[in-house]
Amino acid sequence: MNILVIDDEPLIHLSIEKLILSCSENSHVYHASNGRQMLELLKEHRFQLAYVDIKMPGLSGLEAIRLAKEVSPSTHYYIMTGFNEFEYAKQAVKLKVEDYLMKPLDQKTIWETIQTAELLEMSNQREKKTVFRNWLENNINHRNGTLGKYDGYYGFILLITLDNTKLPPESLLEKLKPYEEYYVSSFSGNQILLLCFSEDAEPLHSMSKNLSGQVYTDGVTFFASSITRKTEELKNDLWKLLQFSCLRVLKGIERFYYLKPLLACGPELLDFGRLCVKWQTACFQKNYSEFINCSEQICRQFEQVKELGKYKTEIRTFLSYTLGIQPYLPSGQEQLRTFLHEYARNLIHNAEDGHPVRSIIQYIQEHYCENLSISGLSEQFGFSANYISNLLKQELGISYNKYITQLRLNHAKELLLSTRQSVKEITSACGYYSQSHFTKLFMEYEGCTPAEYRRRCK
Repeated sequence: MNILVIDDEPLIHLSIEKLILSCSENSHVYHASNGRQMLELLKEHRFQLAYVDIKMPGLSGLEAIRLAKEVSPSTHYYIMTGFNEFEYAKQAVKLKVEDYLMKPLDQKTIWETIQTAELLEMSNQREKKTVFRNWLENNINHRNGTLGKYDGYYGFILLITLDNTKLPPESLLEKLKPYEEYYVSSFSGNQILLLCFSEDAEPLHSMSKNLSGQVYTDGVTFFASSITRKTEELKNDLWKLLQFSCLRVLKGIERFYYLKPLLACGPELLDFGRLCVKWQTACFQKNYSEFINCSEQICRQFEQVKELGKYKTEIRTFLSYTLGIQPYLPSGQEQLRTFLHEYARNLIHNAEDGHPVRSIIQYIQEHYCENLSISGLSEQFGFSANYISNLLKQELGISYNKYITQLRLNHAKELLLSTRQSVKEITSACGYYSQSHFTKLFMEYEGCTPAEYRRRCK
C-alpha cells in the first residue's frame, strides 16, 4: 500500500512513518511538506491513503484535498490537526474526507485507518473487477456492455494462445500473478483473453513492456493491443486480436506480438492462418471429417500459394505442436498429405467412445454429392468395406445405399423448389452422372418425376 504524509513539520513525518511501518510493514511511505508537493506526488503515483495536515504554508490542507480529489479521487484522505474546531470539521465533511484526526496520532489510530483503507480497497477492487469482467464477457458474446464510472480508465487487450494441450491454462495465470490487480480474464478453448486496466497508464505500460521482453516456451504466444482510454477502441481491438492471432501460424509461435504490425498482413496469408487454426480445433475436438477436409486444403494451399514457402518452418512447427509430434513433420507435400490422412485414421480408431460411426456418418453427410462409395470410405477410414456397411446398418437401420440415396434426393427436392436449375444440372449437383437413372430413382421414392414435383409443390 502506498501512503502519503503531508505536513510541514519534519518530526511529524518521522513519527507517523514509524507508526505506519509498525502497523503495516509492506506499506511504502512518501512525504510532502506542502499542498503543491502533495499534488505533484499524486500525479506521479497511486496512493491508497493520505494523511494531510490542515495548516500548512501556501495551500491549506482542506484546499489541497479539494484539488487532490480531482487528481486522485480513489485515494482515502484523512485530515490531521491540533485544533478541535467545528468549522474545520464541517469543511472536512463537505469534502468527504474519511475522518478528522487529532494530533498527535497514536498507533491505534494509524492501525484503524490502514485497516479501513485496506478493506475499502479490497471492496473497490472486487467491484471494479466485476464491472470489467462483465464488460469482457459481454463483448466476447456479442452483447453490449458498459464500464460505467470506470469509463475513461486506461486499458488494453491481451490474448494468449496455447498450442500445447498439455499445458493447463491455470498454470499460465500463475506467471501473470504480479499483475493480477490489473486484469480480468476469460478462457475460450485454447485461448485466454485478458482485459488489462488501470486508473493511470504507467502500470499497464510496465506490464506490456515486461511481458514483451520475456522468452516463451511450451507453445505459448502473446498478443497485445495498444493502451487506450477509449472503450470503443478496446472493443475493436478485442475482435482484431481474435482475428489476427492466427498469424502465429506463419510468423511463429512462442513469441510476443503487438497488434498494430499484424494488421498489415495480406488477406491470402490471413485466410491460410485461419484455415490452420480451424484444422487445429478439429484436431483437438477429434472431429475427423473437419480435420481431414482442412488437411486437404492445407496441402493444396502449400502447392498453390508460393508465398507460403517463406513460412514453411513456422507452419510445420505449428502443425507439429498441435499434433504433439517432435521432431517436425515430413517435408514433402505428398508425404505430409499421407501423414495427415494416417493421423486422421488414428483419431477414429482411438476415439474415446470406441465408435467411429459418428465420424463416418458426418463425413457422408458432407460428401454425399461426390463420387462416394463403400470402398472409398474403406480406404478413407482404414476399415473394411463390410465392417463399415454393418456399422452403418446398425446405427441407421438402413443400408448405406439407401441412406446416401435419401440424402441426395432430399437435396434434389430442395434445389427443385429453391432454384431454377434444370433437372440435368440438379442431377449433377446431387452426385449422379445419368439423368435417366436419377429420374428413375426420384419416381421410385416420390411417385413422380422431378419436373412434376417442382410443378406440384411450387
